[in-house]
Amino acid sequence: MNEQRNFAAIPASACRLAGGEIDLGDNGDGAKTAPVKLKARSGQPIEHWFWGRVVHDLAGMRLNKPRLTVDYAHNDSEVLGYLNHFDTESGDLIASGALTPFRDDDRASEVLFKMRQGVPYEASIFFGGDGIKVEDVGEGMVAQVNGYQFDGPGLIIREWPLRGVAICPYGADQNTESAAMSSGETYTATEIKSEGDAVMKTEAAVEVEVIAEAPAAVEALTVEAEATQEAQPETVMAEPVQSETEVQQDSSLTVLVDDALVERERLTTELAAATGERDALRAELEVALAEVADAKSRLAAIESGQPPLSAAPAPEQQLTPWQKAQKAARK
Repeated sequence: MNEQRNFAAIPASACRLAGGEIDLGDNGDGAKTAPVKLKARSGQPIEHWFWGRVVHDLAGMRLNKPRLTVDYAHNDSEVLGYLNHFDTESGDLIASGALTPFRDDDRASEVLFKMRQGVPYEASIFFGGDGIKVEDVGEGMVAQVNGYQFDGPGLIIREWPLRGVAICPYGADQNTESAAMSSGETYTATEIKSEGDAVMKTEAAVEVEVIAEAPAAVEALTVEAEATQEAQPETVMAEPVQSETEVQQDSSLTVLVDDALVERERLTTELAAATGERDALRAELEVALAEVADAKSRLAAIESGQPPLSAAPAPEQQLTPWQKAQKAARK
């Protein structure tokens, strides 16, 4: 494999891919944290709106930090907790850590409550940054990745930094670029071209530094902090007394607001998906029109006794954004 060239127009939203399901644990009544384990990234290829058919080489993952942030829907102002253990033995990237709410009404508390009530949140990775290397496996070629044979055409993200993981209502849409996740930020990736009919790659175990948890030390610090807090003179602020009716109205309004937010997120995702489907149908229509025009040209040539014309080139709309970037860079 030979390194070819850099491409500097990869949007940040292209570096957010859906992972999988989330398992939530329980540290018992009154606990301030809850253990969480999630499938951050499948080891199998997916179809993606920017990359096309793409798979991440789990042996090429590196951590941005030993302990990574878990946020809500890739919003860095809504941190839910952390991940500090990463495992790829199953063929998928399984990450575990804890959610850490600090108020009864913060986003982490909301996610914990709704997951326990059965809301099926999903995981989504963010791997944006420097050092991304992409192998282009052409038609009829094969490469080894994650312990199996990958048949081209498609892309393998051979080296990539795992920057963080998000918990989302619907995951990062694999097939549609969401306008809500388009920050305008771009990254650079190096393209690696496969050579020959088969490319063999020796798999290496993912070396991940894991910070060991020290429950006793954490508990000691918690006890010390609580003792210090109790030693401080307590200032009690008088609060206005609400009637039972006012309390019920406030509770009902809170539920309505929560339901409205969930409904807005659902409609936003459905709109993004419909937009992607519309664009795909438009591309198919343009391909069909080009084929009809080519067929008419051939028929006219045959009727006039001229040799048939060559087939029309593939329309630009058939190329993925990654392929269009490659084409523009070679001009």
